[in-house]
Amino acid sequence: MLSWPASAQTPAGSPPNGDKINPPASNCNTIPDTDTTKTPPVATPITRDLLMSGQPCQQKVDIKGLVGDDKAGRQMANLQRGFDFYSWLTFIAMNSPADGKVIGQGPRPGDDARTKWEDLQNYRPLADVMLSKGEKPVWGTRNVPEQCKPLDGPGKIVFQLGEEAFNQPFKTGPLIDQDGNFALFDILINQPMFDYIVDNGLYSKEGQQRFGQTIEFPTGNSPGKDKNTGVDIPGRMGAIMLKVSYRILDPLKNQNLVSQFHTSDALIYFPGPPATKTGPACVEKKLGLVGFHVGHKTANAPQWVWSSFEHVSNAPDAADVGSNNLLPRYNFFNAACKKDCAARNDTPPQPWDPDTSLKFKGDYRSHVVREKMVPSFVLKEVADLNKPFRGILKGTVWENYVLLATQWPSDHGSKTDPLGAPAPTYLANTTLETYSQGRIPLASSSCMACHGNATTHHVPATASDFTFILEKAQ
Repeated sequence: MLSWPASAQTPAGSPPNGDKINPPASNCNTIPDTDTTKTPPVATPITRDLLMSGQPCQQKVDIKGLVGDDKAGRQMANLQRGFDFYSWLTFIAMNSPADGKVIGQGPRPGDDARTKWEDLQNYRPLADVMLSKGEKPVWGTRNVPEQCKPLDGPGKIVFQLGEEAFNQPFKTGPLIDQDGNFALFDILINQPMFDYIVDNGLYSKEGQQRFGQTIEFPTGNSPGKDKNTGVDIPGRMGAIMLKVSYRILDPLKNQNLVSQFHTSDALIYFPGPPATKTGPACVEKKLGLVGFHVGHKTANAPQWVWSSFEHVSNAPDAADVGSNNLLPRYNFFNAACKKDCAARNDTPPQPWDPDTSLKFKGDYRSHVVREKMVPSFVLKEVADLNKPFRGILKGTVWENYVLLATQWPSDHGSKTDPLGAPAPTYLANTTLETYSQGRIPLASSSCMACHGNATTHHVPATASDFTFILEKAQ
């Protein structure tokens, strides 16, 4: 389904407008088949039609094509390109408006709108899944803390500030933007994943202890026919977990930036000790999306497919520092600093706990650069793919987001590597894995290598199928 020569990825059409394109499908969908008998295969055009193609249930790529210098190189490069194409389809579908319109047809600045993943009928935040005292969660129930109710209103999201909401994985430290605000993080899951957790009692420590089977979240599969019986198989969406990162946008100081970010009106809840030193309390903030990291479990990727996106102005590439290729301003890098700058990709000084101002105490600002962790052919391939996809989103807030890369299992059925031989080996989002960028085994960021260590509360601990979400059960 996703098979093409690299030269075929050129933009076509114009930015979305009006109602000329049908809304994205709310269930799983696939792009049209290509004729794989041709040499090279025919490309799937990157046109405005993709803005309503819906989210694919699982990936299917072809090793034919023109990328790479030798047979092995071409195979790997074209597989990578297929997965990256798949990631862009996922990004477009998930960020389509919750009201069913096409991405880039919203009422907010930059044609922004509340997205499908912000709609509680499609995704639920972690705080609505792992409830206090191990209570059973209910799909569709919106939980608003008492302190937030006076500030509540239509379209607002509730953001519960536990330590994982401001401190990066393994407590490596917070991220501070150039206005001195804490960056904020949240995790959400779709209904197939939610239902599996609830149906098996995995929302509590006691339930996980009772569950003696292997954790296997549902996999997505594209529609087709059973190879043995010929019976039609309907497509279904697999488990999806989403991690997002935000910067705080001041309504006055940052009013000229609102049209450059997908924004959310959020109620930030401080639950109080032991989760936060401050609280219980609630404050209202406008958040700008700066990171978007998706894990999707499919039939051909039991180790999940990992797609990572960032805002274009988060941080410069390491190779561009000191050159004339810098933007005037970044979210997490001081472009004006020439000497005595903060150490690159260093953690802020303690203390790290925010109060209701969400301002970092002191003058420290993070000085982040993007280290090149993926092979050069992936960098070029992703850059070539980002251009036309951003082209069909031109004129909207969404043209300001870029794919970093997709990590996928190159040997998902390996008998020696339970991680499925991740490709590329390393992948890091500068807003979500700021302090673990690099190429050091067991230390640098790798989606599958990291999540492959996740366990349950069962005694003895059991693997939790590549998610740390179950560790949050009470």
